[in-house]
Amino acid sequence: MLYIFFFAVFTIQYFERRFDRRIRIFGSCLFVLMNILWQPICIYVPALTLNQVSGISVHTIVPLTSLICIIYTSIGGIKGVVWTDVIQGAVMVGALGFVIIKGTHDLGGLAVVLERNRQFDRLVAPDMTFDPTVRMSVFALFVGGTFFKLQANSINQAAVQRFLTLPNLKAVKQALLISLIGFLLVMAMCIYIGMLAFAAYYHCDPITTGLARAKDQVIPLYVMQSAGVVPGIVGLFVAGVFSAALSSLSTELNCLSAVVLKDFVEPYRSRPLTERQTAYVLRGVVVVFGLISMASVPIVQKLGMLMQLSSTVGAVTCGPLLGAFSVGMLLPFVRTESLLTGISVATTFTCYIVVRAQIAIATGQMNFHMKPVSVEDCDYSFEVNANWNTPSSANTYEDKGHSLHEISFLWYTLIGSLGTVLCSLLATLYFGKQDVRLVDKELVSPVLHKYWYGEYKSVVSDDEGRKHLKLHESLTQPKLDEMEQILNRYQAS
Repeated sequence: MLYIFFFAVFTIQYFERRFDRRIRIFGSCLFVLMNILWQPICIYVPALTLNQVSGISVHTIVPLTSLICIIYTSIGGIKGVVWTDVIQGAVMVGALGFVIIKGTHDLGGLAVVLERNRQFDRLVAPDMTFDPTVRMSVFALFVGGTFFKLQANSINQAAVQRFLTLPNLKAVKQALLISLIGFLLVMAMCIYIGMLAFAAYYHCDPITTGLARAKDQVIPLYVMQSAGVVPGIVGLFVAGVFSAALSSLSTELNCLSAVVLKDFVEPYRSRPLTERQTAYVLRGVVVVFGLISMASVPIVQKLGMLMQLSSTVGAVTCGPLLGAFSVGMLLPFVRTESLLTGISVATTFTCYIVVRAQIAIATGQMNFHMKPVSVEDCDYSFEVNANWNTPSSANTYEDKGHSLHEISFLWYTLIGSLGTVLCSLLATLYFGKQDVRLVDKELVSPVLHKYWYGEYKSVVSDDEGRKHLKLHESLTQPKLDEMEQILNRYQAS
């Protein structure tokens, strides 16, 4: 558990070194909020899959899986997380690969799959519109999606935690490249499995007939019917889904425990915690937040599409955090007060858009265009609503003026991050600029060192410069340096 403490501290620590403790606490609060909102989604996804395959109630599956994850995360620490991630990743990719091969063979080959999707308008040209309300336009995917992945891979505690287990920066770059290739591969596999499911159910939609109770259960249903004849394959697929969800959950619980310990427990103690006390606190945080996530799952059940919901939750908190890191690393003249104003305004604005959109979706004020489906060739009996395939499933507001909350969820991260930067710059007009020389060069992006520090190459580092300028340094940095030395000794032993 000692590794967790050091790894998770270093990300939020940047805020205190570059600005002050107020920004660090604000960032920690956003991180905790993000986990409280996101972790129930992570638990609910595998529960839906197992429910479709086994028929066991979601309300029975959720506590069992949650307790298992809480136990191995609190006991195993970062080492347990890394090794379970390796095993879980192999299981997940292996299950996806088998389903793709088996499903394609059963349907008669790749040509049949592509033809059925093309014939029923599932293979369409990319939407090149610049309309921000279009949910999946190319512009939204490449621009908004880029900002979403940027925050996920650069400032997210879980990603940084993994990077800090690597020996050097070169290894980090290699890991990023490999993870990008792996991400694209897994996404392509998931898309193709969706095409397989439609090619299998194009004549009998399982959601309309009630065979699947939610869209997120269609793929598990397809796997069960397609690959269920091979013993163990359905279980392997379910294990893969559980692996993807629980590996992410365990990592976030690890990071969350360290952030809570460092920012919300230790500052209020008169004496430092012993190593045993630290371990107890870390494990206690894992247990408490794991139980909170488990109890919040019923709320997630009522909030609609899980992919959009997951992206939305991440954007609300990580978008402003991405903007805050960008200000810190790219704009050394911005003062603490300016950033505090900018991140507060951007977070509030993003929350308004997201909450307003969720309310509109829940009340039926905002609906998404649905392509027609068929139940003409079903070989089993079922009951459907008389209006099941009418145009009412399309957007009800197409001819009306668009509201702000109707923009695609892919833009949320961009709004939060860009809003933080712009509002911070505007606030600089009121609070004034900070002397660039007051900011340690190490805290600014190396690409901009020549631009910002070209005329002051030695001021930040030499003793003479320190006599004239009070450098902006963290009060806790000596303690952090001491902790790093302890970690090095711990690794060596």
